[in-house]
Amino acid sequence: MKQIPTILRSDEIINKSLRKASKIEEPYDKVFENRIRKENIDRIATAESVAAPYLLKIVKKFPTIEKMHPFYEDFIDLKFGVDNYKIALSNVQWAGQKLVELATENINQLKRARKTFEMVNIRKRYYGRFCSVIEGIEKDLLLLGECRDFLKSLPEINPDQPTFIIAGMPNVGKSSLLNALTRNEVKTAPYPFTTQSVYIGHMADENMKVQIVDTPGILDRPMEERNDLERRSILSLKDIKGIILFMIDYSGTSGYNIDQQMALYEEIRKTFHKKTYRIQSKIDLCEKREEIGISTITGEGIDQLRNFIFINAGEMIEQSN
Repeated sequence: MKQIPTILRSDEIINKSLRKASKIEEPYDKVFENRIRKENIDRIATAESVAAPYLLKIVKKFPTIEKMHPFYEDFIDLKFGVDNYKIALSNVQWAGQKLVELATENINQLKRARKTFEMVNIRKRYYGRFCSVIEGIEKDLLLLGECRDFLKSLPEINPDQPTFIIAGMPNVGKSSLLNALTRNEVKTAPYPFTTQSVYIGHMADENMKVQIVDTPGILDRPMEERNDLERRSILSLKDIKGIILFMIDYSGTSGYNIDQQMALYEEIRKTFHKKTYRIQSKIDLCEKREEIGISTITGEGIDQLRNFIFINAGEMIEQSN
């Protein structure tokens, strides 16, 4: 996503191209017609060389839907529509190729022209068609500009890396666990179509690297409390290969009883069809009831959970090979 260039508007591309072309002046030639011919050929070639490669570069740098991970495809579809995205890229590619075609056609005409006024008129006609082609993709450029900004704002989750998504009711210790596992090396990114952010950290040993994703405000309440756009956005997490670590707090300090927490656990497990493990938090405040329990205050259980994560990450990698 970082390689996608800034998307200029049509008038910016036209002005940049023609401004550079206008600076072309051929040196003196004793045959006046030869100088005018060469000057107009070079001006057409220059305008084309600025605009066409830029448009084709846009198409090359944007990920195609076919090569895009479903996680990101879902967001493109929600925000812009997959078909609109494809059409915009197709139109920009056509425009880049058309500018090359027009330049070749008009340069060949210039080579055959004999009168200087013909040469000037050929170049002017090319400029007119050049501008028309680029102005015709203004809407496509605007859409791709918005797509670029949107794609660059998406959470930098590597969909192919072993991922562990932390879920659970508010105040059960999700953020504290993420910080404990990743030693506070966490990045924040807005989660599309919600008012919330996700927090992404990494763990590594000598063999592999895994990412840990905390979802405050996202996987912490029933789906029925969401609007349709939020639900569809959150369901994009199904496309991430990974395991859900559901934090459950038996201490009573989170403000949610066990029935509420277990109801959310069952909903998440059924909705996302991923391996989902319950991880008990705050075992310094209450008796341990789950197989894996941790305390971010005392550090108890953190190493056990870390080992659990690496073992499961290794299994994920083996299954994908």
